Amino acid sequence: MSGNITPRLYAQAGLAVLWPLLRIEMSEQTFPDPIAQQYYQQGEAELETTQSADAVLRKAELCAQKDTRAEIMQSAFYYLAAAHFLERRDLAKSAQASHQAGSQLHRLGQFTQAGRAYSNAGRSGERAAQTAIGSAKHDLQHFAVRSYSRANHCFAEVGELEWSETEYLNERNARVTWAKMQGKHPWAQLAWKATSNYGTSFARWGIWVLGIIGTFSVLYEICFRLHWLVPMETAAPVAWTPLWSGVYYSVNITSALGLVDYQPSHFISQAVVIINVLVGYLLLGVGIGIIGRMIKTRS
Repeated sequence: MSGNITPRLYAQAGLAVLWPLLRIEMSEQTFPDPIAQQYYQQGEAELETTQSADAVLRKAELCAQKDTRAEIMQSAFYYLAAAHFLERRDLAKSAQASHQAGSQLHRLGQFTQAGRAYSNAGRSGERAAQTAIGSAKHDLQHFAVRSYSRANHCFAEVGELEWSETEYLNERNARVTWAKMQGKHPWAQLAWKATSNYGTSFARWGIWVLGIIGTFSVLYEICFRLHWLVPMETAAPVAWTPLWSGVYYSVNITSALGLVDYQPSHFISQAVVIINVLVGYLLLGVGIGIIGRMIKTRS
């Protein structure tokens, strides 16, 4: 009896471990609309019979040329079935099929599912680009950029702001990779990412602002002690307070207020002020961009 129970317990334990993975796999192939589920299963059945996606893709393309809702839906879910089938066989074709599925789902007004299909197309396109060579590599990466962009807009249309922001970040990162593939150096994009994660992170921007203010505070304190900052002749300056006056000077220059009583008298201190002004304008522009994006995405 114990010899029969032990294998059963091992099987139950193994099933308990695998069940979350099986549930995820099943959820990817399950749709709330029974008609959509039926079309998807039809496509899967044909794929299993022929072990080739060509026939299913041709049917999907023919259905996409029609105007009836049923045929558009059949096209969308045939494309999805083909995309899933091709994932381990031809990533580039899988990406194209997911993208086409997104287009048909968008025609049906199913924006959330369209966004997911476009997102899958972007991921498959990027993975395919990693192993492609020549111009195909560039084309696939650019395809991924376009797919992520459409996913972003689809999720935004239904107010899925977190998903929309995720696809926006995917698109931006894909653009940077695409630029590097073309031999370009996207320094502006990388600086934008570093300072605010492409205009999405107010906290990261705030840390950069505090860091810049702290750095230039120390530099201004050093310049004053070396007599490279002198009182302005046209004003009665407030006495320089160690450390605090450096912070005050840094905040004023970074924010471009110019409410300072000391002027740089050495070319090094002048260079420090120039750099501080330029960095300040850059951070100000990034901050305005973050606020503008927050208002736009939540309006």
